Amino acid sequence: MWALFALGSSLAFCFVSVCDKRLLSFHLGGVAPLCLWCGVCGVLYGIAVTLAVGLPAGVSWQVATSPVVAGLLMGASVVLLFRGLRLMEASRAVAIAQTNPIYVAILALLFLGERISIGQWGGIALVVAGAVLISVRLYQERPYGRIGSGTGVSVPSTAALTLGDSSAIYGPAILLLSALCAAGSFVVAKAALNAELPVLTVFGMQQATVGVVFVAVGLSGGRESVRRLAGAVKEPAVLAMLIFGESLMPALSILLSVYAYSLGPASLVAAVLATRPLFVFVASTILSRVRWQLLDESLTPRALAVKGISIVMIVGGVSALSLG
Repeated sequence: MWALFALGSSLAFCFVSVCDKRLLSFHLGGVAPLCLWCGVCGVLYGIAVTLAVGLPAGVSWQVATSPVVAGLLMGASVVLLFRGLRLMEASRAVAIAQTNPIYVAILALLFLGERISIGQWGGIALVVAGAVLISVRLYQERPYGRIGSGTGVSVPSTAALTLGDSSAIYGPAILLLSALCAAGSFVVAKAALNAELPVLTVFGMQQATVGVVFVAVGLSGGRESVRRLAGAVKEPAVLAMLIFGESLMPALSILLSVYAYSLGPASLVAAVLATRPLFVFVASTILSRVRWQLLDESLTPRALAVKGISIVMIVGGVSALSLG
């Protein structure tokens, strides 16, 4: 059952990532406005759930505060992911960020008493190799060539990275840091669940904390971030993406992942959750077709082949983690 919850979370997260990329690159003009929206939503439903469920009697302060720590780490992880999405294509960025099973496996070994087999270590190596392959452009691509051409839309030219570009180091580095923060959040949340803290309590407290982090980042942009968000919500299509892709689907994805962690080992759940790049790859490729122009991933045969091989390596690696 935990595997079904984890796969459901991955599928929901796919829609979130597509909306993230579209909003960040074409509508909001930065991370701060998106964080402000997500933060307000997270605080509202996080507090509502926490108040409705409450804390069990006799819980130690260490257990009671662990969802807050998990929320702080998850908030940092998502903010870093947003910045990575500004620098890289959605399929590449999400694939690198979803290398967190490597860190989860190591942290679970150290702090939760879980064991890592030789096959799982092989899976870790495969995930790393796939992430490296997908993160660096080894040949000429035309980034954002279709949407930027003839549409009047000004977009970044860093859809793909070259070895001579300093962003080739900066982009993957912040995404790997995002993966590390996410892994820490998963392990802390799993420890809270192991201490018999209810799933909805962990979910509510974690999301309220994530929301506070997002609001702080959003307000750091000053009046400009508020102005951009206020202008964006006036567009029906953008408002629909904000409500569906940045309010409802993130809550569903995270709730399903918390349920998965409550039922299965942290290292195995993280491995299944890392199939997210596969769903994002399929969705972003379909939505980048010239007719629709919702995203602008490179669709050259060579680009698709490299991404496909990389994601197969990552998914194969996480499968080895779960079966090893």
